[in-house]
Amino acid sequence: MNIPLKASKYSAPGQYLGYALQPLRLCYHLLQCPPGAHVSMEHSEDVAVHYSNGFQLLEQDKSALKQNPISDWADDLWKTIAHWLKGIKTGEIDPAQTAFRIYVTPAHEGEIAAALSAATTLEQVRDLTAQIRATLSKRRKPRSCQAHLQEFLDSSDEERFALISHLEIDSRDNDPVVALQSVLALAVPEQLMQRVCRYLLGNAKDRADRLIREGGPAVISGDEFKRNLQSFMKSNNLPGYLRSLSGPPEAAQVGAVISTRPTFIRQLELIEAQDEQFVRATSDFLRTSADKALWAEAGDIFEGELGGWDEDLVRRHEFIRGEIADTHAGSSPEARGRLTYNRCGGAQVSLAGREVPGHFVHGSFNALADDCRVGWHPDYRELLSDEGE
Repeated sequence: MNIPLKASKYSAPGQYLGYALQPLRLCYHLLQCPPGAHVSMEHSEDVAVHYSNGFQLLEQDKSALKQNPISDWADDLWKTIAHWLKGIKTGEIDPAQTAFRIYVTPAHEGEIAAALSAATTLEQVRDLTAQIRATLSKRRKPRSCQAHLQEFLDSSDEERFALISHLEIDSRDNDPVVALQSVLALAVPEQLMQRVCRYLLGNAKDRADRLIREGGPAVISGDEFKRNLQSFMKSNNLPGYLRSLSGPPEAAQVGAVISTRPTFIRQLELIEAQDEQFVRATSDFLRTSADKALWAEAGDIFEGELGGWDEDLVRRHEFIRGEIADTHAGSSPEARGRLTYNRCGGAQVSLAGREVPGHFVHGSFNALADDCRVGWHPDYRELLSDEGE
């Protein structure tokens, strides 16, 4: 039984590193599952583990920040139980090959939930059912959960036993990120923990989202996921490389930024850039901004390093711009601007002696263009000034 026996006193839980509870539990199970197992999200259940021998773990996840989903008459509790009982009755779920788990965070308790989680014999299930019936008989008005609770009461002793004897209610974690970190603790140094957690959560969520977009179930191999962790750890032990901690932004986010026409977009308009260049510039601009913040948070870079980085890019821009002005004097201003932009975006530049991801140089140049510290059109300052009047 994993229900606290005493009322829990907990501080405000963490923000799950910016991720919802289901992707976090997906990641947790991908790291915990045995060889040959797969883990799914929003397929068989909120999260499910599919073992190589045909056994499965079905888990429903409850984020209990505002209410207790395992209080005695909570809708969440009885809705979940009714859902699984229906699956057993229809044959969709084979209880002999299934474990059931309700995962609740932060930690909460409930008397009936504790009894459900502890019951392992048919006699215990019968006694608990009788206690529930006796309590309900004393009330004049039905409970709000009555429709779901009735599914439990109308089931046979054998059907109830098939579920309850395989049911676990896990309500121990005040912050599920801590549970994830405890799995990683033996393999991941403390200074890398936040970075690794962010990478794994993003990797798990991106994979699941991609599989769902492709029209298939979000089922991921635990073995492959662990191999990706090993590769990530190896690459992050390279002292001369700064690995990106951010993922590509969503298309809707990119489109929303472009529609507001920030300065770096107007700079591209001045040189008549192609549509795909607007998209790439915006994506790299957003991702670079995120990486700067995440690297600073992780202690990978310092404010002084970013200031020197920007100055290096400004100087490089000046050299490239001057060279193109001399060698392409007969070209139109727009063409010279495109050449300057492409040369700058494709430049190989290190940050404090460390190699950076491909999007970072391009995104940084666009950030400087947004501040008008660099520009692509030879007359960008005058043109942008005229546009603002």
